[in-house]
Amino acid sequence: MTISRLKILLCGLFVLLSSTAWADGDFWLPNQIQGKLHRLMKKDGLRLNEKDIYDINQACLTDAILSLSSEDGTFTPFASASFISGEGLVLTNYHCVMRYLEHMSTPEHDYVQYGCWATKRAEESPLFNLQVNQLVSVQDVTSDVTKGTNGLKEPELSKQVNRNAAEVMKTFQKGRGVDGKVYSLFGGQQYVLAVLRSFKDVRIVAAPPISLGKFGGDTDNWQWPRYSADFAVLRVYANADNQPSSYNKENQPYRPEAFLTLSGKGVKENDFVMVAGYPSQTRRYVPSFALDKIVFQDTQADADIAKIKLDFYTKRKENTDSLYSYYNVRAGGAGNVYLRSIGEISGVREADLVAKRAKEEQELTAWILADEARKQRYGADLCADMKETYSQLTKLNFTEQMLQAVALNGADVIPFAGKFEKLIGIAGQNRKNRESAMKGELRKLRPLTESFYRNFKLEDDKEMMKQLLGIYIQRVDTIYYSDALKRLAKHAPHGIGTYVDSLYVNSLLHDEPQMLAFIDSVPAQGVDALQNDPLYQLALGFYFMHIDKVAREKQKFQSRNMELYASYLQAYAEKHQGEMFSFDANRTLRYSVGKVKSALPGEGIVYTPFTTVDGLMARKRMFTGNNDFRLPARLGSLIDKQDFGTYWKAGETPVCCFLTDANTAAGSSGSPVLNGKGELVGINFDRIWQGVSSTYEWNPEKSRNIVVDIRYILWVIEKYSASAYLLNELKVNR
Repeated sequence: MTISRLKILLCGLFVLLSSTAWADGDFWLPNQIQGKLHRLMKKDGLRLNEKDIYDINQACLTDAILSLSSEDGTFTPFASASFISGEGLVLTNYHCVMRYLEHMSTPEHDYVQYGCWATKRAEESPLFNLQVNQLVSVQDVTSDVTKGTNGLKEPELSKQVNRNAAEVMKTFQKGRGVDGKVYSLFGGQQYVLAVLRSFKDVRIVAAPPISLGKFGGDTDNWQWPRYSADFAVLRVYANADNQPSSYNKENQPYRPEAFLTLSGKGVKENDFVMVAGYPSQTRRYVPSFALDKIVFQDTQADADIAKIKLDFYTKRKENTDSLYSYYNVRAGGAGNVYLRSIGEISGVREADLVAKRAKEEQELTAWILADEARKQRYGADLCADMKETYSQLTKLNFTEQMLQAVALNGADVIPFAGKFEKLIGIAGQNRKNRESAMKGELRKLRPLTESFYRNFKLEDDKEMMKQLLGIYIQRVDTIYYSDALKRLAKHAPHGIGTYVDSLYVNSLLHDEPQMLAFIDSVPAQGVDALQNDPLYQLALGFYFMHIDKVAREKQKFQSRNMELYASYLQAYAEKHQGEMFSFDANRTLRYSVGKVKSALPGEGIVYTPFTTVDGLMARKRMFTGNNDFRLPARLGSLIDKQDFGTYWKAGETPVCCFLTDANTAAGSSGSPVLNGKGELVGINFDRIWQGVSSTYEWNPEKSRNIVVDIRYILWVIEKYSASAYLLNELKVNR
């Protein structure tokens, strides 16, 4: 591991509880890995000292860990990554950047189908709208944010906190590529200002074809055994001063002071590992009544909607060879949600977790009632009050989820129509610069429109609209219908298809030439043609339904719910004082520790922890004719010849993937998996579906993450790819 200086100002956070007991499956902040926890980790195989991992004043391991986000989405990352060279190379998962490869592909250059292999730096292509983020500093601002809040109740409490947080942000000095955000932690008991540096000039260096990067496809998603070479290599570029910059041909490879050493020795069963990354969310402390609705209502709806999409796109990809990659990406996304959802439902039900949480709440209530001071501090009816308040939120949460699924993630035309709302809003204003503002907006909308229709499939969009609107009408209360949706609902259930067809036929939005003609006509004819468009009205109806009814109603109950939940967490922490305590993931940098380990996912079933190229070839033969298991002929030839390059010893069968019992969550994809020395042994890319309920509770027998071995990646780059030049930049400990 090569190290840089990480300027972290935060001291003494998360000291509510002392560390006296070991806990499995937790996500630890870097500064928590000290004292008792660090000693226990060393006992399990960690070779680093505390300051190697995290130190306020010195260089540490944390420097090399990155997140990926959309441009300007610094604080909403969707994946993790790491620096692996002193010249800006970044390692992440193939599936994390696949949509960017799809977007840059053309009929002549299909980077999804055939891979993307730069042979020299001049061929490293920009991935627009992809951003790499690196932590700069975290500062404890609790005293500033909570100033003047003593004795306040909601909603005055939240208002004062928000005012104080705004003042904190005023004192923060933004710089080139640097931004900050105030985070609330542990129910608002502590606050931090996180500062990140963001790089917007990110280029693709190496990515395998989908037949390698997603070998097994939807069939193997969330399953074991796995053989995917799920990796991609990117490079961050910077300006002449080595500072973040938007894409510029003159930019040079960024020179980070921190990058990871790669292990050429691999791992064996029961070896110590750490997974470092940016998990988005866990819900370890959600009370029983909330858990019941989240899993058995909301997650079930996610599963039902994802199954509709999965079936639709799977059928399309099987019947359309020329668009296989296009539909495979979408089927993969839907399958990912579907299997994760049913895995969570199954895991929570099997563990009887709702009943377990209810028992914990009963015990907490008894503990509060046993002491008069605690009764005064937390309230005798804390859990009952929480349940009552949450019951008011249940319908609103579900409606918001359905609006998200139908309006934002359903038919593509709905969010596209929403892009024109600003234009129409400007047209309705009476201001001096209205004409220039409209022209500026039109200049943005034309290229956006051309880009949208490049991948727009009209018949697919109509079918998706029909099916998802049907689900919405079946499950959502009519008080959350817009006028446009009420008109459509009159045709339910049997007439929805015909009505949706008529919506598209009578809309400008179904056709690129009509939309471009509309854009060109606006200066002379105005916006009435789109403002009165039936599809536009439907899209706008979803938007205003969310803003005017759902979000506004939620706000009435949310502040009280948050106030009670904060008290609940504080009481929970006090009751469990003396136990090791981690905090729910929230898109901040975390470490999870574990070992390379087999799994017992069900009765009579054992998953051994390693897969090899022998199994890869066997699986290919087993599924002959299935597109999910197509393997590049040249890779098969390398295996047949046992041409395994310089990263495997003679007679050694290369490992493809392995299992560990470290915890992961959404956002952990691309996370570096490290051995006890802090060397990179692989990258995390999936979990087994039987253990995905670790979002709510970690299971020692079933909670397993799936890792692609770094030596498998090195072999593919060395012997199969055209990008072997990048190997000279890597530091590999053999």
